[in-house]
Amino acid sequence: MNVLTNKINANAVKDLQISQHFNVIYIEGTVPALAAGGMLTATTKITSYGDFLCYRMTGKYSTLTAGPVDDGTCHLRMTIRDGTGGVDIFEDFIPLDLFCSPGRVRTMGVILDAAGGVPNPSQQLFYPMPMEYIFRANNDLTLQLKNDSDYANSFNIALWGTRLKSPAAVRGL
Repeated sequence: MNVLTNKINANAVKDLQISQHFNVIYIEGTVPALAAGGMLTATTKITSYGDFLCYRMTGKYSTLTAGPVDDGTCHLRMTIRDGTGGVDIFEDFIPLDLFCSPGRVRTMGVILDAAGGVPNPSQQLFYPMPMEYIFRANNDLTLQLKNDSDYANSFNIALWGTRLKSPAAVRGL
C-alpha cells in the first residue's frame, strides 16, 4: 500500500478533478414531416462553466414513414455547427445512419421482410463515433436536421467528453 501511496500524488489528482471532469452534452428533438417543412434547428449553449473537449458522438433515430410505417430507412440528415466563428464540423448534411450508434430505433414493433416472415431487428452494436473537437465556453452548438419522410422522426444525440473548467469557475472551489 505504501508503494502505491508514494507513487500517487493525491493533491495533483484532486487539482485535476477540480479543473476538469467527464461531461455529456445531450440534444434531442423531433424533425417535422417533409410536408411540414422537414427541417429542425436544435441549439444548445456551451456554458461559461468551461470549454467542452468532445471525444465521441453517438445517437439514435426513428425511421417512420407514411402511415406511419416503420420502414427501417434512415430519413434524417444532420449538420453540426460550432458557434465559435461559425465553424461547420460536417460540411454537408450527413445521414444519421452513417455515424449514429446504436442507430435506428424500431418504433412500431417488428418489421417483417418482403416474404412477411422473418423479423428485421433494429438492434445494433453500440460503438460511438470518434469526434475530437473543442467547443469553447459561452458559444452555441447547433444541429440542423432534415427529414425526407412523410412522418415526423425523432433523434437523440450525445456528445461525450471532458469539461475543462474556466479559471473563474475553479477559483470558487
